[in-house]
Order: sequence, then C-alpha cells, then structure tokens
Amino acid sequence: MTEAEGGLPAPDAVHPAPSERPRRARRDAAATLNIAMVVYIFVNLVFALPLVIFPATFFDVIGLEASAADELGGLRWVGAVLLAWAISGILVLAHPGGRAIFVTTGALQLSLAALAFLYSWSLDEYRWSTWYQALATIVLAAGALVMWWARLTGRKVLRRDDAA
Repeated sequence: MTEAEGGLPAPDAVHPAPSERPRRARRDAAATLNIAMVVYIFVNLVFALPLVIFPATFFDVIGLEASAADELGGLRWVGAVLLAWAISGILVLAHPGGRAIFVTTGALQLSLAALAFLYSWSLDEYRWSTWYQALATIVLAAGALVMWWARLTGRKVLRRDDAA
C-alpha cells in the first residue's frame, strides 16, 4: 500500500539521502550585525541603568559596605556614558550606514572593559561580591565575543555601509 492509497510513505520520502536534503541558508551578515548590536545595547543598559538611576543602592546590592557605596554614588556619570553608548547603538540599528566604526569601537569597549575587570579582580582592587565580579566579567567578555564575531562575519556588509 502506498502513501497515496493511505499507507505509510516510502522510506526514501521520510529520510531523503544527504545529497537531497535542502541546505540550510547561511545567516545573513546584516542580521548577524543586528544581533550583535542588540547584545551591545543590552550589555550597556545592564550596567548603565542602575548606575544612572540608583548608584549608591546598586553598589550596596553588589556587596559594598554602605559607607563605600555612598562614596561611589558619584559615579553616576559612568552610567550616563554607558547609557549614551546604548542610545548610540539604537541609532545605529535605526540608520545602519557607517556602522563599521561603531561595531569595531563597541567590540573594543567591551573587550577592554572585560580585561579591566579581570585585571582589577586579579589585584583585588574592589571589595564587592565575587558573584558580581564574575558575572560582570562574563557579560562583558561574552558581549565582546559577539561583537568581534559579528565584525568578522559582517565585513562585506560593513564595507558596503562605509562606501555608501
């Protein structure tokens, strides 16, 4: 009994030979860059918003003593700088022309921030919780890896953007 007669399909119809399987389309380089920009925006916002809105509370939550957290409350400007980078990322998503330099700069920003966290951690410079130091380092390093990966895979698109 055949499939047309209400029976089971032929074995070849269920599992086609490897050469007959449809090839999976490669990810579009522009889509990869957009994903990287969304990751970049997210990483910047994760650090920016708590620093801008409630810096002393943020430092208290990550394990600093209350007196030290109050002293570091003046670092609200660091959150404002990160917020500006996140907004710039949103603008690049809206108008992608010229994004090559921004993607490279974002990759450098996250890479250097991850290295700075590792360096500070190795010197035991900060007295906040280990969980925060580890989480921040991982988030920054992962964001940097995504940005560099997108930069390398999106070279053709980035060159085209620069030419426009």
